[in-house]
Amino acid sequence: MPVTKDEIAQRFMAFALRYGFRRTTLEDLARALHISKKTLYAYFANKEDLLRYATQLSAAEQRRRVEAQLSAHSALEQALQVMSLALADVRRAVEAGPPSDIWEPSEITEQVNAQVFAPMVRELIAAGVAQGEFSVTDVDFTTACCMAVGMETVRVIRQDPSRRPEAAALEAVRRLLAGEAGNRRRHLHEKDAASTGATPSRHAAREPRLTKRDA
Repeated sequence: MPVTKDEIAQRFMAFALRYGFRRTTLEDLARALHISKKTLYAYFANKEDLLRYATQLSAAEQRRRVEAQLSAHSALEQALQVMSLALADVRRAVEAGPPSDIWEPSEITEQVNAQVFAPMVRELIAAGVAQGEFSVTDVDFTTACCMAVGMETVRVIRQDPSRRPEAAALEAVRRLLAGEAGNRRRHLHEKDAASTGATPSRHAAREPRLTKRDA
């Protein structure tokens, strides 16, 4: 039975994750699949083209897996779950001891982030805005900030697996997004106050304090 394009991509991704992108050759791939290099070139122009397709295929499967694990109801909690699952994947990969050249440069990680986690976080932030949970003027910039926190956390994990920066990263994202939610609530409060003619105050009015002289 002829090998399919997806089967070639899946086997290539397995090799790349096990041996590293640079160490995985088309000759080894063709030999493992019992096909000729000519057959590979009928589907893919070169190894980089094969990597792009394999990553797209892997990313689609990973997105389905992540979406199936989402259990939170709010956009904030779902965004934190997505970030947590992404960092957990990195932690497992690092602790499994992958070849160092998989990540230099980090083609696989960067493409998966671009195709899975960043779009999911962006969609959740946009949904939070639509539902009134967040007040974000620039969804793309807020998404970039969240992903920057994630990528820095990935860097720390790879550099020193004994460190555990995940909780701090999730708290940073929570504060970023919850801060936007706080801004939204404050905006609504000020809008309601303006509609009723009241002047919002930063401090609640204090009860007069009785003194001995008043008594």
